[in-house]
Amino acid sequence: MKRFILYLAWAWMILVGGLLITPGGVFCIVCGASLNVPGYIGRPAATLLGIVSIAFGIAGFVIQRAATMASRQ
Repeated sequence: MKRFILYLAWAWMILVGGLLITPGGVFCIVCGASLNVPGYIGRPAATLLGIVSIAFGIAGFVIQRAATMASRQ
């Protein structure tokens, strides 16, 4: 069960990264606020954070899988 939760956490990180790099993405889904409100980090920064999130998610998934395979031997 613990492994399943760890894999789910890495998959969630990849999903959130994908949402950050898609046009529209996670901005203005519920509130409908304009993109020029204070605190908006800008499209390039959001894209960079999305790419980093996907990279960390994939790296974590691979490392977790390698650790699982190593513990079975």
